[in-house]
Amino acid sequence: MTDWRKLGAIAAIGGCSLANGQVAPFTEEAAARGLIYPVMNYPSATAYGYLGWGCGFADFDGDGDPDVIILGKSTGAVGIFENIGGTFVDRSASSGIPILPENSGFAVADYDGDGVLDINFTQLAAGNKLFRGVGNLAFTDVTATAGVGDTGAGKGCTWGDFDGDGWVDLFIANYDGIVPNTAGKTDRLYRNNGDGTFADVSVAQTVNSIGYGFSPAFTDIDNDGDCDLYLVQDRGHLPPFFQGNRLWRNDDGQMVEISEGSGADVHLFSMGLAVGDFDGNGFTDFYTTNIAASNPPIFGINPLLLNQGDNTFVESAVEWGVSEYITSWGCIFFDFDNNGWLDLYVNNQNVGNKLFANSGTPPCTDVSAQAAAGGTTGFSNFWSFCSAVADIDGDGDLDLLLNNTGGNVQLFINHEGEERRWVKYRVVGEGPNTAAIGATINSQVAGEWKLREVLSGANGYLGQNELTVHLGVDQALTVDEAIVRWPGGGPTRTLTNLPTNATWAIYPPSRLGDFNGDGSVDLVDLPALHVCYGGPLLPGYEMMDFDGNSVVDVDDAVLFAAGYQGPVEDCDNNGVTDLIQIIQNPGLDADGDGVLDDCGGDPADLNGDGTVDGADLGILLGNWGGKGIGDLDGNGMVDGADLGLLLAAWFG
Repeated sequence: MTDWRKLGAIAAIGGCSLANGQVAPFTEEAAARGLIYPVMNYPSATAYGYLGWGCGFADFDGDGDPDVIILGKSTGAVGIFENIGGTFVDRSASSGIPILPENSGFAVADYDGDGVLDINFTQLAAGNKLFRGVGNLAFTDVTATAGVGDTGAGKGCTWGDFDGDGWVDLFIANYDGIVPNTAGKTDRLYRNNGDGTFADVSVAQTVNSIGYGFSPAFTDIDNDGDCDLYLVQDRGHLPPFFQGNRLWRNDDGQMVEISEGSGADVHLFSMGLAVGDFDGNGFTDFYTTNIAASNPPIFGINPLLLNQGDNTFVESAVEWGVSEYITSWGCIFFDFDNNGWLDLYVNNQNVGNKLFANSGTPPCTDVSAQAAAGGTTGFSNFWSFCSAVADIDGDGDLDLLLNNTGGNVQLFINHEGEERRWVKYRVVGEGPNTAAIGATINSQVAGEWKLREVLSGANGYLGQNELTVHLGVDQALTVDEAIVRWPGGGPTRTLTNLPTNATWAIYPPSRLGDFNGDGSVDLVDLPALHVCYGGPLLPGYEMMDFDGNSVVDVDDAVLFAAGYQGPVEDCDNNGVTDLIQIIQNPGLDADGDGVLDDCGGDPADLNGDGTVDGADLGILLGNWGGKGIGDLDGNGMVDGADLGLLLAAWFG
């Protein structure tokens, strides 16, 4: 096995994306793009947030690009910035989020199912805060009514639907007694009741630990479709006074601790937590940061815990070249170079941050110097706490946001990823979990499978990555196959031949055909099918590709008709339903009433009121240049010839 890996590493030198040893450097552009947010120095004499603050991305206004949220200003003000085409406008003052004097971390999800993302904030000494999104990057405090005002010293938090009822639940990691009046406050698991309130089920779910909790993650470690829970904790090298990292498996909605013997129960100064399939075996792996100290059993390295697929993990940091004997805080898995393999970024203390390039075969390559994304290290008390990633400019590669002490937030724009192709998945949730937190996408590209997961508040330290799932594909023109599984026992869809260099909305089966999202496949949705019928799949019309083969054709028409909420008849008795004929040739239903024009009525009576008049003229002109309603001659376009036919019918 060892010899094979060495041979593979040698082969990778000639075949991986970084074969020439060069990496296009990131460029720091925070201020130039409108991100002005000074982070306080360390330590702070006025705030307890001395163990770092979060930063991250989420599409708060629903326009398809990631907005920014940042913590750590000395005043306690939360930074909310709207993304407008890759530049940012400060919306903090109008966000409705007040000063949070001891802000620490956050995670986003749609807890109430209204389609707008909400934010949970942890604080070290001022209580947990939940803010409901009301649209246009505005929020309202619902902590009291929701019942999630935990008063522990909160650090990381994570959302996930642990009980499979369709509503996302909330876990908060507390750091026991780090500030006054927080001793004995356990970690909290709040079950979402679905009515805007939560129930504390920490004891019933056996997750009410008292420890130095830093970073939790709801993630599916065993690929059974539900979210398990991993928690990394500080000072775990001193049992029994302090606990090591802990792992719970989800057994049909009941959390069962399996830490002992799993290999995930490492004992160290755990702080940050990277989550993802790092070695490409189809199971979620972990990487956690540490303090550079000689304490056994880890002896100061940052462990890489590779999932063996049987609920056990093997520590492999040295083999993969990512052990680092440096005091580190945040860490994150992301594919910076679009070669399809998750790379590793580590936030360090007093020295520059590290970026390790993963070619799929160990060891990784330290490309920190070439990438030039190490953060500002020009003063002795530089601490880099949090990193988060998103494609802020829509070019298909992931950009990097840093939250460092004593300076402005940093935004590093990625240029290496531009050398290769990519695909992004925006998984549409089923039911109230509209952001599909916990969904997994397993993609086959050029014969290799790549696992990705929609994570909230996981894969990092105190922050949030963009919820849209990114996959680098190197030079592949298509994704051969993508298996999408919705969380909590939800449905599964298989998509094939998806074109790359595109962002695709992935809809659950219940949303297929329902273009306007009103819960019904009906006549109103038919024009959207006309637009994309008979051609390749188009972004924006993904819900019309029923069979997921990336072509909208007669098979999709049949499936559309099968779910159609309206009359499905064969008025001309030719053995083909009228709806199928209309889908294939919109000109057969020029008035758009879902009935063949030859079966009665004047085709020019577009509104079906029994008279051809000015109202019908307005409909025709409103669809001018399109196809479908108003195409009286069936040539595929509403034009002057159709206008002549309508006027002839109107004036006889």
